[in-house]
Amino acid sequence: MEATEYRDALRAVLDTASAVAAARLTAIRNTATARTDGVIIEVFVDQDAHGTFDVWARFEGPDAFTLDRQLGDERALFGVIWGTDGWDPDVPVRPREWSRMELTDVIVDVVAEWVDTLISVGPDTLYWEVATPDGDVDPRPVGVNRK
Repeated sequence: MEATEYRDALRAVLDTASAVAAARLTAIRNTATARTDGVIIEVFVDQDAHGTFDVWARFEGPDAFTLDRQLGDERALFGVIWGTDGWDPDVPVRPREWSRMELTDVIVDVVAEWVDTLISVGPDTLYWEVATPDGDVDPRPVGVNRK
């Protein structure tokens, strides 16, 4: 599978979760306070790079801890697990020749493109970006911050 095919197949799977993710992103935006600097959409790729990953939102700023706890699991936007019949949902299998870094980079790119279409217009003072918790890839600005 080529990179373009993988990206297209992954995006198709993400699109099936768009309604729920968009509603959660709207709730996140509406929960932000004046002491919220931004929202980080974190992509957690499994350490073995087999293909499972999760996408969670978290707040940045002085109120982050309280707001993250307030929304709890409603900050989860997408997740892939290994079930009895394979990946759930059925995301594409990573190309064998890809390293963990290559897989992470492509997943973050596709998630950023997906999330960018789901963020409703909100305050310009709230920045949004897609990143990994370990900083393996450069953050991707999304929403009003995208240039």
